[in-house]
Amino acid sequence: MNVAVGLLHWRSIIEILVLWAAVYSIFLFLKGTKAAYLLRGTFILMVSLMIFQLLGFPVLTRLLAYFFAFFLIFVVIIFQPELREGLIRLGRRHFFYIEPKKEEIEQALKEIVSAAAELSKNKIGALIALRRQMVLKGYIESGIMLNADLSAELLQNIFFPATPLHDGGVIIEGGKVSAASCLFPLSENTNLAKNLGMRHRAALGLSEHSDALVVVVSEENGSISLAINGQLTQELKAQDLLTILRGQMSKNA
Repeated sequence: MNVAVGLLHWRSIIEILVLWAAVYSIFLFLKGTKAAYLLRGTFILMVSLMIFQLLGFPVLTRLLAYFFAFFLIFVVIIFQPELREGLIRLGRRHFFYIEPKKEEIEQALKEIVSAAAELSKNKIGALIALRRQMVLKGYIESGIMLNADLSAELLQNIFFPATPLHDGGVIIEGGKVSAASCLFPLSENTNLAKNLGMRHRAALGLSEHSDALVVVVSEENGSISLAINGQLTQELKAQDLLTILRGQMSKNA
């Protein structure tokens, strides 16, 4: 009897841990989107339902269960675009992607920051996406394939005005410039500042559709910005940019 009770106890603990891990993973995946607030509300309802069940309130449990069922139906209808986009993003993940070595990542970050600093000094616009885990194959195919060794000089040449590849964005994978002149989706965020240009909106758009880190250099004032998960950090100095990129890339390790 004691063995059965102990087994049931451990099963309950495992179920709670698995549920918590699943909810936390989904929250991280949706962080920065409207669906994140929806997930919080859903989680509160689930916790409330469990508490009512443990306290033995059958009427409240039944009412909340009915409400929860209708709530999920409304969620599917109202947030259909966000759910569809989430499934697309999940499907684009490459589960067998081999991460580049730390030394390779560090060198790539230094080359990117060096290029951004030089482009900023000369007020030359640039749009550079650094792949993390999610596949960017569709965006790579929209541009010109290069598969060239990454260097600050190469990036500066690509974005030099009037050159064939300066329009669009560059995609970097590991220590390689996979493609240039790529088309990135524009952000659909209606709350963006009106003074943001097309490059910044494209950077935000790609960061909303993937986990890529997107560096932007403004051709108007030379300011450096970084888009991550639909959030834009502006007016970055070269050292600050390097620090943030290091921190973000270390999360994949």
